[in-house]
Amino acid sequence: MSEPMVFPMFGHPIARTDSDERFTPKWVFDALGENFDLDPASPVDAVTHVPARAVFTRDDDGLMQPWHGFVWVNPPFSNSTPWAERFLSHRDGIWLGPFANAKWLNRMLREADGIWLMRDFAFEHPTHAGKRSSMPLAMFALGSRGRDALIRASRAVPDAGVLVDRVEAS
Repeated sequence: MSEPMVFPMFGHPIARTDSDERFTPKWVFDALGENFDLDPASPVDAVTHVPARAVFTRDDDGLMQPWHGFVWVNPPFSNSTPWAERFLSHRDGIWLGPFANAKWLNRMLREADGIWLMRDFAFEHPTHAGKRSSMPLAMFALGSRGRDALIRASRAVPDAGVLVDRVEAS
């Protein structure tokens, strides 16, 4: 096995052959019906289904790079907090991540323009193919374009999850 490498966006050693990278399946993007300007958390040395014009990998340290336009973020679940904070400050795109007791969850729930609570589904990866995340998932949209994409997706694959409507407390 090769020597572990430290990648700033993960904050801990990760051997090239071991990662928590999971590739979002094609059906998700087909359902969203969108193209993205940037995927800042794209896997290293892999072809994915993400329809993004530009990508950053962990080698590029996508957290430290300038983000632009409509972004797709499927962060490393082992260290999702800095990705959530960056996504919330960017304010334009779609986030796919764990719906769990995370530091960022309440803020994401309050600020998202759209929320799709999803059943756990199998991700793609050469060594992790078919493995589920083993935790609830959600897509969060910031901006009307992302919200509209979540509405489209929830209609295209209604069994994949539940679209949540915002209700303001009086």
